[in-house]
Amino acid sequence: MKKTRIILSLITMLCLAGWAWLRKPYSPSQELEPIVLTAFDIHADRPAGGYALAEAAAGWRGVTASSYNPASGLLALAHTSSVTPRDLTSRLKVLTPRPVSIKVFPEPAGTSCPVPAAALASLPGWLLGAGIFSAASLALLALGRPGKPVWQ
Repeated sequence: MKKTRIILSLITMLCLAGWAWLRKPYSPSQELEPIVLTAFDIHADRPAGGYALAEAAAGWRGVTASSYNPASGLLALAHTSSVTPRDLTSRLKVLTPRPVSIKVFPEPAGTSCPVPAAALASLPGWLLGAGIFSAASLALLALGRPGKPVWQ
């Protein structure tokens, strides 16, 4: 009986410590709308034209940041998910006579994590549940008389 109490105490402490370590505390940034990054091939004649497009796009509703790279000819726009890349493309086409297309980057080759992301995200909840269950079991054992559990 004493071994059971010690084991349940250890399980409780380990599970609750693991939950406290893995949980994400509340942050005001969780209420912010997600940001999407979209890159465009704008084929600008001069770098000044690309910079002007970036400056114009920075003032649009839903666009949080813009940047132009003259070496690659890419215009990167960070925007909220309420603005679609199709909307941005049509707005850019109005501002420039040159062709505008969304840059599609190839998927990186290589191995990926064998553990699904959903399983990793649910781990703190499982640890909290196991900690509460083992704490309740420990409480039932502690309330009972030595040699006789509560439920008898």
